[in-house]
Amino acid sequence: MSTSNVSPSPSSKPNRVVIVGGGLAGMAAAVALESAGVSVTLIEARKTLGGRAGSFEDPQTGQVLDNCQHVLLGCCTNLIDFYRRIGSANRIHWEKTIRFVDANGRMYSLSATRGLPAPLHLGLSGLSFAALSIPERISLAKGMLSMLRLGVAGRNALGDISFKQWLRQHNQPESLIDKFYELVLVSALNEDCRSASAAYAIQVFQEGMLFHRGAYPIGTPNCPLAELYNTFPCRDVRLSTRITTLKFDGNRAVGVELGDEKLDADAVVLAVNYPALEKWIPAELAQTDSRFAKLGELQSVPILGAHMWFDRPVMTVPHVALMGGPMQWLFRKPDEDGSAVHGVISAAREWLGRPREECLDIFTKQIRQYFPAARDAQLKRGVIVIEKRATFSPLPSTDRVRPGQAPPAGGIGNLFLAGDYTLTGWPATMEGAVRSGYLAAEAVLGQPGKFLVPDLPREWPARVIGF
Repeated sequence: MSTSNVSPSPSSKPNRVVIVGGGLAGMAAAVALESAGVSVTLIEARKTLGGRAGSFEDPQTGQVLDNCQHVLLGCCTNLIDFYRRIGSANRIHWEKTIRFVDANGRMYSLSATRGLPAPLHLGLSGLSFAALSIPERISLAKGMLSMLRLGVAGRNALGDISFKQWLRQHNQPESLIDKFYELVLVSALNEDCRSASAAYAIQVFQEGMLFHRGAYPIGTPNCPLAELYNTFPCRDVRLSTRITTLKFDGNRAVGVELGDEKLDADAVVLAVNYPALEKWIPAELAQTDSRFAKLGELQSVPILGAHMWFDRPVMTVPHVALMGGPMQWLFRKPDEDGSAVHGVISAAREWLGRPREECLDIFTKQIRQYFPAARDAQLKRGVIVIEKRATFSPLPSTDRVRPGQAPPAGGIGNLFLAGDYTLTGWPATMEGAVRSGYLAAEAVLGQPGKFLVPDLPREWPARVIGF
């Protein structure tokens, strides 16, 4: 998994950069460039910042709701840096216990043993994880050890095979895959774990559980996502604004048009989702730039979010993974008493087009089954949100399709890309989106390594085992 981003170094720092798209990728590029003294104009078509990691106003109640529940882990070094840059790091609530519940209402948890370095920190908790049988726990320990021994180079060499192949090669039982691997990975990768690239699946476990003890805690915002961006520090942010066209001079991007207004720029960063790119790039120019040659091979995957309000508290813990589905994770809404929850289904292809009332009925029955406090609870209201093009699918060989942020030789000059679909070394996550924005900013300046924050270091047992 490469983050190679080759671009000729500019002869001088650009004075003005226009960024199209106010999601995480665009905001990250903007805040990074402004910190380097560049004048930035950030253009966003919606009323609020955040894009897919944003919020909307419920037309029935006026309440601000998130598009979907978003979480981060301690290993998301660049996302954490971004929140620090925009003054929102204190709005993230961290949990050091990962909770699971089965269909019989039995609760299980994974947490670190204090003072132990990775990967030993989760070892004792994993060995006593009663949601798995003893043979399954032994198989899981062997699987984790094999992942650890691979190291980064070894996992990257597995980019062209599926995780299903790797699991079979390492004798991981189907029951363990269904109970554990699938539940963890479908939420991290937004794809069935058997279909996903082995490289990205193993990265989730290496970076999130095996390399560093500070990597696994789960972070959730204690406010609607849109409020995280209230302190966004860039000076020229234009919301509810759509560009009408990109301006080109030959094969160079030179600005944008906003109706009658023209904005000249030394560089343009397109921080929109990949299906929208063809709207802005003339076909004859796209044919000269290898970044656009294979974008059509990327496959989009939906995510479903279910906002649900009950007549009584149904959930006391902040979050829980639901073993057995259909909802995979459930979160208690912040500043609520547990009567308002937010459920998530990743890789939600089969839920497209299903009636809202049918979905809510199924989810209500699941909550009643899994939580004793919800046995007699009545659903007062529910909102279903489906992001049809939430992420790209991290299938084997996908990195051969993902473009870099910088224009290649002979490509469209001064035109940079940002978005979780670009080559970042990460799958389509909030961390990947921020990385893409930082990489785009580095490419604009011709200064590799200026903004990107390194991964958490491997602690000494992980280094020794993986040597």
